[in-house]
Amino acid sequence: MGRTRTILLALGLACAVAPAAAQDSEARTIGQQRAAQIERENYREQVNENVLFLMSGQPDDSYVTLAHDIAVVVDDGLRLRVLPVIGNAAVQNISDVVFLRGIDLAFTTIQVMNQLKQTRQYGANLDRQIVYVAALSNDDMQVVARPGINTLEDLRGKKVNFHTNGSSTALLSPRIFKELHVDVQAVNMPQADALQKMRNGEIDATVCICPKPVNILSQLKEDTGFKLLDIPFVAGFHDDYLPSSISHDEYPALVPKDSRIETIATTTVLVSFNWPRGSVRYNRTVKFVDALFSKFSELQRPPRHPMWKSVNLAAVVPGWQRFAAAQEWLDRNERQMVSVRAGLAKVLEQGASTAADNDRLFREFMDYMRRTRN
Repeated sequence: MGRTRTILLALGLACAVAPAAAQDSEARTIGQQRAAQIERENYREQVNENVLFLMSGQPDDSYVTLAHDIAVVVDDGLRLRVLPVIGNAAVQNISDVVFLRGIDLAFTTIQVMNQLKQTRQYGANLDRQIVYVAALSNDDMQVVARPGINTLEDLRGKKVNFHTNGSSTALLSPRIFKELHVDVQAVNMPQADALQKMRNGEIDATVCICPKPVNILSQLKEDTGFKLLDIPFVAGFHDDYLPSSISHDEYPALVPKDSRIETIATTTVLVSFNWPRGSVRYNRTVKFVDALFSKFSELQRPPRHPMWKSVNLAAVVPGWQRFAAAQEWLDRNERQMVSVRAGLAKVLEQGASTAADNDRLFREFMDYMRRTRN
């Protein structure tokens, strides 16, 4: 009987200990799961904290190439990422910066900004809703025509593609053609679609007001018979556009050798929403500006778009406010730029006898500026 009582007591103790051990194990498992979840959420926050979204353009636009260039150059892992977004170009991009959640930056043009401010399409204070980071490329008006179309006059009454709705091409081209007194049947579609319809004889020309060279146009072959048309710089363009030209080297299949196509140009601008100073989105954009400006020399080297070589970050967009941190960056660096500018000019005069030498010395100078700022 005593032995039985001992066995029963031992069994009772075992039954009491087992649930306690199970509870401890379950508590440890829950604690580990909670720790893992917290770690995951912290990582999620870190991933999203320094990501900016940049509206570019249609897949066949130069804007996509420019956005990709920026994303590659400023990328710093979890500390800074820029994600390009396929957009509908200059007009729609302004709407997206103003209204679309999550969009931080966008490409547009000075002419589109001015026209939208004048028409008040997005309110009476557009110049206070958006700010510019930098003026970038001069975007040439490129009119590509089918065989048999040799001048702009030959397009009178013909079907001409003015790119997609929401693009600067779609907004500005009708006024340009009107100023030149050339009435056409306007259609709107992506450039790839327009080129195919030109091959099929369904339309006669396509227009792109874009940074040159546009990849899809530079890939055309001479056997298409397509050509670029001259755009005269008439008096009505003096206030809003720049005279420009396009060379055979830029489009071997579209421009005859040893000749140039005369045209007009707009100016692409990188813009941001006017975030309140000190806000999360403002501080995130500050990081982007510092990376973009400090690493700008990297954008001017192959394989980046040739447009970057002609950009002056300090160029002013009249009538518009620059993003405050961008202006502050330029102000901080202006004294240093002035102090070395004379020395650079002297080096170029004494040691650079060819254009290649000039280009090499300029790259070295930009590298020096980047190293001294970091």
